[in-house]
This record gives sequence, structure tokens and C-alpha cells, in this order.
Amino acid sequence: MNTKCHFCGNKNFKETKVQYIYKHNGKFLIMDDVPCEQCEFCGEQYFEGKILRQIETEFNNIYVQGKKPIKELHVPIESFSAVQYA
Repeated sequence: MNTKCHFCGNKNFKETKVQYIYKHNGKFLIMDDVPCEQCEFCGEQYFEGKILRQIETEFNNIYVQGKKPIKELHVPIESFSAVQYA
């Protein structure tokens, strides 16, 4: 897919599977085992358009169509500016 990393310029990539976090309108979908090409030097990840469209479709299946996901997490969220440290 890639001939050169757009971030660091490296030419060596590896096919791998990663975790991808999709966010839309304040809602999240975490997808495991997503295929991508990853730069062997800096780790920058490249995804095929069809893969990203499949993730978007799955997001819509869950949030619009009401599909039950495999797993759900409760994730606390803080604002850095609101946190006071001594």
C-alpha cells in the first residue's frame, strides 16, 4: 500500500493488526484486530479505506440500529484544566 511513511520517511512497513478507536459526535467504538500497515520505524499506522468504512458501518449498526456490541466499558473522563495538583 505505502512506499514511504508520510510521518518519518521510512520505507519499511509491516502488516499487523491493531486496536482502532473511532469517535463520532462524542460516542466511541473500540475495534480490536484491525488490519493495517505500520511503519517499522515510527509506528505510524495506515488503513485501507474499505477497512475504515467497515468500522463506520459497525459504529452505525451499534449506535443507530441498536446492535449489541460484544463488550462495553465504563471509562472515566477528566478535564486536565479542572484537575488541581499540589
